[in-house]
Amino acid sequence: MSDTNWNDVGDKIKDAVDSAISTGDFSNLSRSIGDVINDTIDNVKGSVKTAAQQNKKTYSANPYYKTIHTESAPDQPQPPALYNKRPGGQAGAIISMALGYSVGIFTLAGVISFIALSAAVSHMFLVPLIIFGVLAAGGFCLGTRGTKKIRLLNRYRSYVRQIDHRLSIPIQQLADRAHKSVSFVAKDLQNMIDQRLFYEAHVDTQDNYFLLSDQAYEDYRSARLEYYEQKKIIEKEQEKHKVSDECQKLIDEGQSYIRHIRECNDDIPGEEISRKLDKMEQLVQRIFDEVRIHPEVAPDLQKMMDYYLPTTSKLLDAYRELDKQPVAGDNIRSTKAEIEQTVDTLNVAFEKLLDSLFVDRAWDISSDISVLNTMLAQEGLKEDDFTLNNK
Repeated sequence: MSDTNWNDVGDKIKDAVDSAISTGDFSNLSRSIGDVINDTIDNVKGSVKTAAQQNKKTYSANPYYKTIHTESAPDQPQPPALYNKRPGGQAGAIISMALGYSVGIFTLAGVISFIALSAAVSHMFLVPLIIFGVLAAGGFCLGTRGTKKIRLLNRYRSYVRQIDHRLSIPIQQLADRAHKSVSFVAKDLQNMIDQRLFYEAHVDTQDNYFLLSDQAYEDYRSARLEYYEQKKIIEKEQEKHKVSDECQKLIDEGQSYIRHIRECNDDIPGEEISRKLDKMEQLVQRIFDEVRIHPEVAPDLQKMMDYYLPTTSKLLDAYRELDKQPVAGDNIRSTKAEIEQTVDTLNVAFEKLLDSLFVDRAWDISSDISVLNTMLAQEGLKEDDFTLNNK
């Protein structure tokens, strides 16, 4: 628009104001100024539209016009939207709150007024009370719905901020931030999925996880299925090696003897006796480890539990007390030497006992080897057969 036209607008507005002042009639002043401004805006729109059309004709003559303005860049694979980044409904919720609570408060005041009037004139205005009561209930219901919608949207934005770009998140983490229970947040998220705020999301209530996409949910289900299958296998193995209460009592008692051997070893400073006690501890520990894996060998340890280990404990206690004496006479030295020799004897006994626990399995293995050799010989696959054939 030219400067001359803008000056004309100013003159017209000035004339309208002067006329109102001189006549004292301001009733049409607002309309007169509005008409001048509207006419001016229409003229400006027309000028802009004409200029745009002219520019379009000019640019369309350029051979690159179509490339610049119509051809898009090569398609780039865009990740699918997983949630609504601009959820609607907040404006409607605010209107529902304002309108609903206003109507509710106004009509509730009417209900109170009619109740007071009924009490004053001793006549019940039943129809107005019902109408105002229904309107009050409807108004407050509408306002409450708006409030719930706004709170839902606020929680939704909070969840989205916490999720960030992750495809899975523990519901417990969202619940801690929202100061809500896990069950509340799980239902809340499912409600948001139903309202299409999350497009592909899934709520896993078994392990309390929130998965944002279908692919993430499928991967999660596969991983969980594999986990529980492995867990079943481990539980079966544990059940297979589960020991009875009586056997477990024996193992616990054996562990107490092992701890006692270690304590005595820690209290006795001599290197030679310490080496022997280290070996004893290892042997006894291996024996009870074998019992834990193969409880059926527990009866073979009866003599060990009734005599060997109790006697060992008494001997080690005696050795420990003798070793603490400030002066070691001949009796003390000879007694300690006898105990050390007895420890060697016990170690040999524990070695034989440990070896005896493998007798049945050694026999089974020998049987398997014998059967295998027989089958190989029948098939002509043994080394001797190849040697004879070559001769």
